[in-house]
Amino acid sequence: MSDRDEPVKQPPDDASDFERRLNAKLEERRAREAKAQAGPSGWASGLRYGSEFLGGVLAGTGLGFIVDHFAGISPWGVLIGTLLGFGAGTLNIVRAVNEVNRTAGGEPPGDQ
Repeated sequence: MSDRDEPVKQPPDDASDFERRLNAKLEERRAREAKAQAGPSGWASGLRYGSEFLGGVLAGTGLGFIVDHFAGISPWGVLIGTLLGFGAGTLNIVRAVNEVNRTAGGEPPGDQ
């Protein structure tokens, strides 16, 4: 028989090395999954809050333009609509932050 016909014997260290590498990969996967379940990333939260605020301001300004066009009270409709939109946008942000705090297990400051 030649050397090629004999089965290759692996040292017993390979099994423990395999288990160590496997456990390291499993821990890495668990950490990634825990991070993914932790909540939205900073960018996602920032984009959400920005769009909530911008939507409120644009809606108020748009309604102000419509009031100005039909009522003929220019520029007061735009000014009042923009201020109301600013307030609505701020309220939207406060509501979104309270919702995120509630889902994260914390309580909003006003509900104590």
